[in-house]
Amino acid sequence: MEYALPVAPGPLTQLGRVLVADTLKLRRTAVLWLALGGGALPVVLNLLIFYFKGQYFIKPGTNPWPQYISMSWQTASVLLGFFLVLLSGLVVNLENRGGWRQLLAQPVSRGSVFGSKLLLLLSLNAVAQLIYVALLLAAGVLLGALRPGLGFQNNSIGLLPILRMLGHTYLATLGILGIQYALALAFRGFVGPLAVGIGGIISALTLLRWEHIDLVPYAAPNVVLRLMDFKRGLAVPAPLSAAEWYSLGWFGLAVLIGYVLLLRRPVTD
Repeated sequence: MEYALPVAPGPLTQLGRVLVADTLKLRRTAVLWLALGGGALPVVLNLLIFYFKGQYFIKPGTNPWPQYISMSWQTASVLLGFFLVLLSGLVVNLENRGGWRQLLAQPVSRGSVFGSKLLLLLSLNAVAQLIYVALLLAAGVLLGALRPGLGFQNNSIGLLPILRMLGHTYLATLGILGIQYALALAFRGFVGPLAVGIGGIISALTLLRWEHIDLVPYAAPNVVLRLMDFKRGLAVPAPLSAAEWYSLGWFGLAVLIGYVLLLRRPVTD
C-alpha cells in the first residue's frame, strides 16, 4: 500500500497563518498601544494650543479649519518619523529575544515570515494615520464647543482634500518604513535601528531647504506638506510629488534588501 505524503500548504495559506500568529503576539505589547495612541499625541498638542492660544492664529471672521489642520499636520509630520522608527523596531524586536530560532524552524517559508511582518507594519501604519485624522476632526468639533469664538462650529472643511493628504502622507512614509524594517532585520537588537532612524530624521529636518531634499526618505512626510494650498481653503492636488515617488523607490529597494537578509539569517540566531 502506498501512502501519499502530506501536501504543504500554499503560499497564501502560510502567509495567513504567520500573519495571524504575528497579530496575536501584539496583544499586551507596546506595539499595539503605539499604533492606537501614536496618532493622538499631535492632536492633543494642537488641541491645547488652539484652546489656550487659538485667537493668535486665527483671524476673526475667517475659516479656522485650514490653519488648524495645517499646524496639526506639521506637528504630526515631524512625529511620524519617530513613530515609524519605533513601530518597525518593536515589531521585529518581538523575535530578537529567541523568537527567530523557533519561527524559522516552523514549516513555513521565509517569504511568508517576511511578508507577514511587512503587512503588519503597513497595516499598523495605516490604522495609526486613520485614527489621527479621525481624532483631528473630532478635536476640531470639540474646539467649536469649547471655544465658540474661534468659529469652528460655523465653518466646515471638505473631507476629500483631507483624505487626499492622508494618501500622500501614507505614501511618503513608506520609504522610512521599508528602510527601518530592513535595519531591524540587519541588527540583532533594538538600539541600532533606533539610532540610525533618529539620526536620519534629525538630518532630514536639518536639510529641509536643500534643493534635492526629495531624495531623502526621512524628509518625505514633511516635504508633502508643500502640496497643501491654504490660500484656497484646503486644496490638495491628486498627482504624486517627487518625494513620494522616491519614497516608493526607497521602499522597494529596502524591502528587497530586507528579504535577502532574512533569507540569509541562520536558524540558530
